[in-house]
This record gives sequence, structure tokens and C-alpha cells, in this order.
Amino acid sequence: MYTIRTDKAKNRIYIVLGAIETGEGETLVAGIKAETALLTPGFTCVSDITGFSILDPKEAVWADTALKTLAEAGMVRAVRVTGQKVDYWETTEKYGYQVGVAETIEDADRILDSL
Repeated sequence: MYTIRTDKAKNRIYIVLGAIETGEGETLVAGIKAETALLTPGFTCVSDITGFSILDPKEAVWADTALKTLAEAGMVRAVRVTGQKVDYWETTEKYGYQVGVAETIEDADRILDSL
């Protein structure tokens, strides 16, 4: 289970990941492609991974494909929501964008809005 939505005004995509079941990885990537087409390159991303799990090990390959798809569409920065209280930090992911972590979606939005 997952949800994807965009905020064109903020040039941002929101992805909430839950338990990914058989066949959902491919549809997740297709959804990401459709939603990022609505954004301008240079967009940011909030991904809520607090409930993320992969129920079918064969679906694990899609996690990396989703990240690559976002980068190729023009994502420059992401904040992952973990549900854990953390000090903000950033690192560069293998596909070249910056990624940090936040406790809540609201915290992630504040971080991205301030940059």
C-alpha cells in the first residue's frame, strides 16, 4: 500500500509507503513517473517511510528503481519521514540528490520550505 500526491505550488512530491505487496512495486514506479511529470525539474520530495515494509522479497528491486526514477525526473532533495526524533542532517545519495531525515511530514515540509 502506498499513496503519491504532488503539490505543484511547492514543486514537491509526497510519497507515503506502507506494506508493499506482490505487484505493487511496479505500480509504485509507474505512479511516480506519472506524478513527477506534473512537476518541474528541481523538485523536492517528502517520503514517509514510517510504515514501510516489503511483504514480498521479490518486490525489493523496485525500491532502488523508484529512487532512480525520482532522480532521473529531476528531484534534487528529499526528506524521509521516519517517525523518530532526530537532529537534521543530509547526505548525498548514489543518484546525486540530497536526502535528510525528519520525524514528521510537517517537519519535512518545514525543512524543505526553509531551503
